[in-house]
Amino acid sequence: MPFHDKTFSPLVFLIVVCIIAGLSPLEAREGAKTFDTDNDTGFYYTIKKGDTLWDLSQKFYNSQWDWPGLWEMNKEIKNPHWIYPGNTIRVYLKPEFKISAPEKPKQMAIETRFNYPAIHSTGFIKKEQVPALGTVLREQEGNIMMTTNDVVYIRPTGQPPFVTGHRYQIYSTSQVDQKIGTSRYKGVKHLLKADLEIIEVNTQYAAGKIKKAYRDVASGDLVMDFYPRQPTFEVDEHPDPVEAVLLCSEDDNVLVNDYRIAFINKGSEDNIRLGNIYTIKRGKETESVYDVKTGLDIAPVTSGKLIVLHTEPASATVMVLSSIQDIHPGDIVN
Repeated sequence: MPFHDKTFSPLVFLIVVCIIAGLSPLEAREGAKTFDTDNDTGFYYTIKKGDTLWDLSQKFYNSQWDWPGLWEMNKEIKNPHWIYPGNTIRVYLKPEFKISAPEKPKQMAIETRFNYPAIHSTGFIKKEQVPALGTVLREQEGNIMMTTNDVVYIRPTGQPPFVTGHRYQIYSTSQVDQKIGTSRYKGVKHLLKADLEIIEVNTQYAAGKIKKAYRDVASGDLVMDFYPRQPTFEVDEHPDPVEAVLLCSEDDNVLVNDYRIAFINKGSEDNIRLGNIYTIKRGKETESVYDVKTGLDIAPVTSGKLIVLHTEPASATVMVLSSIQDIHPGDIVN
């Protein structure tokens, strides 16, 4: 073998090893999962310098020993010892990880984002009804219940007129009237049922095709302009305290379980913001917070956590993140 081969082979080998080692982090970064914000609901955390899955498990789940579950949730991480600043990982809010936000001092607030792609199908409460642009008359073939791809006829109000090809939403309303302390909260709940595209307009009626139905549409439902809202926002686990009440759930459930949509009686006028996380507690009127033996009121019992998805001036749409007790309309939110 030539002398120069013996001299330079180890050097070449060392260079190749260094190149491979240097490329590994880059390849890992490029392999980081890009989250589908149109379909993927949950919390996402951007890795910072010095983070490890061990430490993040302690931060989010209050247990360092849960790091394998965090790793399993993020299959793009090939080696749990290699996570890189700038990459985004999924943290929780999946059926297999019903874990509430941890209690941490304010200065330790965790920088997370929440994505809720279904926000445009989520209801809201306003003090007054959104003016209807029209009323659904019937389905083209006479079906009583209407759903995706059905063509529906609409009686327009004429103010403003329908526009062919424009996006609208079908909705229904119900009154909210709940006693809170010595006063009453009154508002109008808007239940969104479907996305609608107008395909024909004439002097007597408009025709529209249901592009996507969230619930069955019925004769008498109303039509409004598309109501754009923000699906992705920063999370604040330690907002300023608020004294609010859980008014009702979107579907008027007696029990408000994990991941259900509900409403509270405070909104942007009360400094309620998107992404705020609050604690739910049982109201003092319930038997669970009254000590029968002593006859004394005791502190409300913590029931769970919720996150704010949308705000109106005097109300907010929320999602229950986790529950450790039964949650009911009338419970305290703070």
